Amino acid sequence: MGIKDVNVKTRGSFETDISGVLTRLRSALAEVIGAVPDDIAKGADLHRALHIDRKLSWKVFKIASAPDPVAAGAHVPSRSNMSTFLRAARKRGIPDPLIETATRAAAEFEDLVALHAGDRATFDSMVSTLGDKANAEQINLTHRRLAFRGLRHVYGVQARTQLKFAAIQPSADPHFVDFARVEGLIDLRQLRGDAPLVISRSEVRNDDGSPINIVREPLDPSPGSYRLSLLRDFCSEPIPEYREVDIGPGGVDTELVSKGVGKRAAVTYIEGHVVRNAFPRFMEELNRECANTSRVLTPCEALVIDIMLHEDTYETVNPRAVVCSERLGPAPALDDMTDRDLLPMYETVTYLGKGPSVLHTPDIPRYAQLGRYVFDQLGWDGERFDVYRCRIEYPVVPSEAMISVDLPEAPTDSK
Repeated sequence: MGIKDVNVKTRGSFETDISGVLTRLRSALAEVIGAVPDDIAKGADLHRALHIDRKLSWKVFKIASAPDPVAAGAHVPSRSNMSTFLRAARKRGIPDPLIETATRAAAEFEDLVALHAGDRATFDSMVSTLGDKANAEQINLTHRRLAFRGLRHVYGVQARTQLKFAAIQPSADPHFVDFARVEGLIDLRQLRGDAPLVISRSEVRNDDGSPINIVREPLDPSPGSYRLSLLRDFCSEPIPEYREVDIGPGGVDTELVSKGVGKRAAVTYIEGHVVRNAFPRFMEELNRECANTSRVLTPCEALVIDIMLHEDTYETVNPRAVVCSERLGPAPALDDMTDRDLLPMYETVTYLGKGPSVLHTPDIPRYAQLGRYVFDQLGWDGERFDVYRCRIEYPVVPSEAMISVDLPEAPTDSK
């Protein structure tokens, strides 16, 4: 028995229509499952009772038992799979009226998809924004993984992990902070020889976008560039070669020199520097937040952003994750960001504890050792730094992700 179009004419918004249609579909499927002679407490029970595919059983059961049917909307089986389920239910002896009701509800759903979305893939994207955050993020992750696979082919490059690490402590002048920055790409490789290996775009600006004039000190004492100070002990061998392209006041693009294509030619680069009196410690007109920002230009499997704050820097800390689209151009300044600039992602900031030892992650080899090296070079006591992390799987290209912290007002006696 197949599902026939019933050509339901809906007149409301997508949100209104989908809620009503999925509620009716959930009720109809629940009635069918409830009429199965066996005890059905999970999808596997439906698989055994009706002798249908496990994945199909899971989807039908999820829709039928969902507290919020809209949240489970992306799991509605395809037209052919729904027909398979209903044929199996009829064969098991489920009464015809229940089968017919479920058939009409499924056909109404297909008509709704055609009316509002045009196809199931588009519908799944639309409905993912209406459900609970956990379900929406899982669907987003699926699409970001697909985007990674497509963009690595288009751009001809990929990386395992992108790293952006910052350590912040009060400067000798207590009105400012010192800012140490480490960044890199793990297992960066070309998939075709003519693909440019742009690895970073560095810009230092106020919240209003105006450039900040700073002096960088390399963390590695060996000879290096003013712009890019490679931490050689943590780079692949041979040490990556690079060139720089200025992009205007306060900014520079850095790209690696190609050593070949494929896995065997993959490189890892880690670089870092420190800026003394980098930016105000307390709120000012043009500086209301401090942020560790990472611009994503290379398709990668994971982005790790860490910020380490010396325990004496701020009395309270409220770090949050922000992911901004660059589809329409460079991300706006922090003060100018609105909801329309942000990507629909639900990334969070996790407190890991104190000291370099908590930096360990399988995404970045020898990361805790790298952290200890950085603090040794700085002469800072790493055990007095609190560590906050945001990890994003398959980050969007191009985008800008950051951990942002609101700056407090200056103490009265320091103004």
